Amino acid sequence: MRCLHSGTTSSRNAPGVAAFLFLIQGLPLSLRACLSRFTRLVRQIAFVTGVGAVCAAVPMTAMALPPALPGSEAPEFTQALDVWLADDEAAALPVLAQLARDGNQAARILLGLIDKTPALQGPYLSRLSRSERIALLREPGGMSGRNWLLQVEDVPLVAAWMALWDVDADLSVIDRFQALGEPRAARVALIVLAAREHPALARIPLDQADPELLYLLWRSVAPETRAAIQNLMPAGHPQRLLIGDRVDAREIDTWLSASAAAAPISSLCNAVCPDSGETCRGAAYRVLNSHNALLTLGTPSEALISQTAFLASPRGQSTVMRRILLSTDLRGRRAMLAYLREHTECLADAMQIEHQRYLPRIPNLPGSN
Repeated sequence: MRCLHSGTTSSRNAPGVAAFLFLIQGLPLSLRACLSRFTRLVRQIAFVTGVGAVCAAVPMTAMALPPALPGSEAPEFTQALDVWLADDEAAALPVLAQLARDGNQAARILLGLIDKTPALQGPYLSRLSRSERIALLREPGGMSGRNWLLQVEDVPLVAAWMALWDVDADLSVIDRFQALGEPRAARVALIVLAAREHPALARIPLDQADPELLYLLWRSVAPETRAAIQNLMPAGHPQRLLIGDRVDAREIDTWLSASAAAAPISSLCNAVCPDSGETCRGAAYRVLNSHNALLTLGTPSEALISQTAFLASPRGQSTVMRRILLSTDLRGRRAMLAYLREHTECLADAMQIEHQRYLPRIPNLPGSN
């Protein structure tokens, strides 16, 4: 297994990543997407030519440029994608649904992944009836419609997702996502296989494993191997908590500030709490309450929109807040919001607004529309 490393930027380069996230937030969404694609292209050229020697520690698979998806360059699709990234589901999703019915493969892939990913489903979708949601997100047919991905052929990304959803999936699916330049999907695959307790996890060479998900291997290996995995985990890394170690909260805050793996939270805090980033990041991580969730939040596909551009978009930030909301039930959200308000007023305000967006609209009730 030579492609298991997630390809995430190392913590040494994370300040540059955070600065880039902050700087591009004021740009038009289409320009952000172009910049992120250009950045990926430059990284690919640098690796091939040797100019990017500073990135020599990153595996070649991490530098893979995602192949373009069929239909993704169609003007109607790119316009609808920009509207969706601007967090206007009501305007974007009907257009994407029509494009999918007309045969646009990129629209089918995007809708299929939204259908499979609750965090990507915003307040507009949440207020629709079951039949309305099915009509927007799925191919017509049967009692519940069919996911559009089932109608996409000869696209390696879709084939990789189908392979993962098969109960017989093995570690090769992680390699497939990495080769396609989809590190977030590769992490999803590793987490899914770990949840299934796949026996091959115990045979992954430690020097080729995703350093952010070592704790998943720790659960699968023999006791004599656990010490080696533990030694690979940096001091203060939050995944140490998941193997029973003690980690000081200040060390976790330092990791959140430095690690590119924390980009979903960093991007959100840069947007809503630019003057209190460390406090915001720590509070957001604690209410998210899932290291797996943090490492798998983000773009539906790098081939459609880069992780950097997605997280800087309104839809990307709403996706992070949506996943935080989903970490507790409705009864627990009041306590969660109270905790946030005690630690970071700006994030509490943003989360309160996001929470209200999902509440049912009651006619003539102030604040429900």
